[in-house]
Amino acid sequence: MRQLITFFVLCASAALAYGDDTYSVVICNTNDVHGGVDSSEATFMNPEFPPALGGGASLSTLVTRLRSYAAEQGKGFLLIDTGDIFQGTLVGTKSEGEAVMRYMNEVGYDCWTIGNHEFDLGRDVCERLIKQAKFPTISANIFDVANGDTTQFAGTYIIKQFGPLKVGVIGITTTGTQRASFEGNVANLYFAPETTTLAAYRDSLRNMGCDVIVAACHLGLPFDRWDAWEDLERDEAAGWKSEYVRNSFELARRVPGIDILFAGDIHVGYTDPWVDPVTHTPCFQGYGRGTNLMAIEFTFDAETGQLLHWKNFADESTLITLFSDQFPRDRNVAECIDTVVARVEVGFNDRIGEAEQPITRIGEGESAMGNLVCDAMLWRLKGDIAITNKGGVRTDLPGGTITPQDVFNVLPFDNTLGAVNVTGAFIKEMIEEKVAYGGSGLYVAGMRAKIDRSRPVGDRVVSLEIGGQPYVPENTYKLVTTDYLLEGNSGMEKLASLRSEAAVETGVYMREAIIEFIKSHSPIRPKLDGRWQFIDRS
Repeated sequence: MRQLITFFVLCASAALAYGDDTYSVVICNTNDVHGGVDSSEATFMNPEFPPALGGGASLSTLVTRLRSYAAEQGKGFLLIDTGDIFQGTLVGTKSEGEAVMRYMNEVGYDCWTIGNHEFDLGRDVCERLIKQAKFPTISANIFDVANGDTTQFAGTYIIKQFGPLKVGVIGITTTGTQRASFEGNVANLYFAPETTTLAAYRDSLRNMGCDVIVAACHLGLPFDRWDAWEDLERDEAAGWKSEYVRNSFELARRVPGIDILFAGDIHVGYTDPWVDPVTHTPCFQGYGRGTNLMAIEFTFDAETGQLLHWKNFADESTLITLFSDQFPRDRNVAECIDTVVARVEVGFNDRIGEAEQPITRIGEGESAMGNLVCDAMLWRLKGDIAITNKGGVRTDLPGGTITPQDVFNVLPFDNTLGAVNVTGAFIKEMIEEKVAYGGSGLYVAGMRAKIDRSRPVGDRVVSLEIGGQPYVPENTYKLVTTDYLLEGNSGMEKLASLRSEAAVETGVYMREAIIEFIKSHSPIRPKLDGRWQFIDRS
């Protein structure tokens, strides 16, 4: 829990001396806040005795200190966010982002890049947030194509003059938004390729005299940087097949001339940036859910704008954890957040059951948390098998008392359940398609599958049981899943053709099914039973 901000101690009485030939800018970034602006406990650090986090109000205190430091030292200051600001907590979702945007206005952000989850409640909610923001929204590659016209959905970039430097910030939103969103929520929107868009605006801003180009991208740095690096090298050697990219590693490689890249969308913090060895672009990304602030001081050649070096404010990390004892909650921001929290959380802290120990997502194939979710889905709609995507299960359940708030944190999206009759052959083909390219598979119930990803595509399911018996290709089984997957999202295109046959408009929310299941089956015991196994052979 050592989190000393030594920079404030060292610089309180003496400025760092640079000559007139250099200039520094302090840049702070948040990403994937997902409504995490309220106070919380850092159970990810210590489940039994979690330290207190102050959320957005503590961030405000820290930002005020950093902004004052920059002003006193004659340095520039930027505060940006790289998307997914509200969907994921009660205060964020139930206020449709209003509470988060009020907080961002109060803190004084300089710009915000739209994330894919900004469309979870419909594009009208995203448009309303753009109007509420007292700072620019920048997503250069989103276009409205209604009525045959093509217009920018939001802003594209900002330009700031800091001393001798003109700094341009370009916003890029992942084109995966179109695949990850309900079709109606992104109706009439076109997401242009990340590579061509960033390159075009890089050139435009250079022509406008920008010395420094910053990319603010809702496009993530990967969990496993070395596996991703191997993929990048292989794809580059084979020749890039598309103008679209899968992550910010690839974007930084394919678009040279970007001085700094801030990423979002994947919730893994990089305590040190990834620096592309060819373009030399440093890429930064923080953890999600409002637990930290990324803060770095960049020093440039004042004449050429060349990035000379950067340094952290926290000990040995680009990230500063928002401990409330180090950064007391700003009173005005706390009031802004707490008033909305009090309104939307009535009844959400009531007890619904008990867990004998924490129920986690740990596990490559199955997990106790994923099993619980699918067991509840199967139980609620009385199906033969149930499936859901792993990305929809967002966090773990604590041990001890479980509340609706806890379940909401696990399942923050308003997905409904549906059931459809399919053949055993369909189920096998569906699983084969899901694991065709080395994916992590599905959370399931009512079935047992063994997958060998070293086998040829289309022949990776080496064993499949349904209801404790080997599946029969000709038999009909009742499949329970979500409206999200029935739209063909998360690589489940095979399901899309069946949506008209499924009871997706039952009014049964996935989250409510889990709450009912916990009430009926408490105390909950974490369970791993081998229902999804990877048996890859080297």
